[in-house]
Amino acid sequence: MPVTGPRSTLKVASAVHGAAVVVRVEGDLDAGTVHLLHDELHRVWESPGISVLVIDVAELMFCDSRGLSELISALQRGQALNVRLMLSGVQGVLRRVLTITGLRNVFEQHPTVAEALGHAADAGPRHPRPGGGPDPDSDSGGLYEIAGDR
Repeated sequence: MPVTGPRSTLKVASAVHGAAVVVRVEGDLDAGTVHLLHDELHRVWESPGISVLVIDVAELMFCDSRGLSELISALQRGQALNVRLMLSGVQGVLRRVLTITGLRNVFEQHPTVAEALGHAADAGPRHPRPGGGPDPDSDSGGLYEIAGDR
């Protein structure tokens, strides 16, 4: 006998703010909805002149491993394209998932979209180091934080 329950829903919308794009995510980011965020981010990556991407997760109610994987992919894509990625409004389940997985300090986070955009305007995009490779002065430890930082 199949078990059915409420279906996950996710709303994704984006807005351009100069050289920044804000993608707002609302609802459940899981295996059944992750394609919506993936498709929206694909459109963002194809946009010319973008130097900052803020993913607003203040209204995110749930995030499973597929959702987390998409956020990690976005971070990696941003690094490859020299697009600064920030999360705003991290709380609840996503905060716990980022903490448990050791990724809390890997994502740049701000309490609100306005604060993220303010920091983006102050600091500008991140530029790759000459010769490539990780920044030895960085405290993020690359994609994965150092276990002692938890």
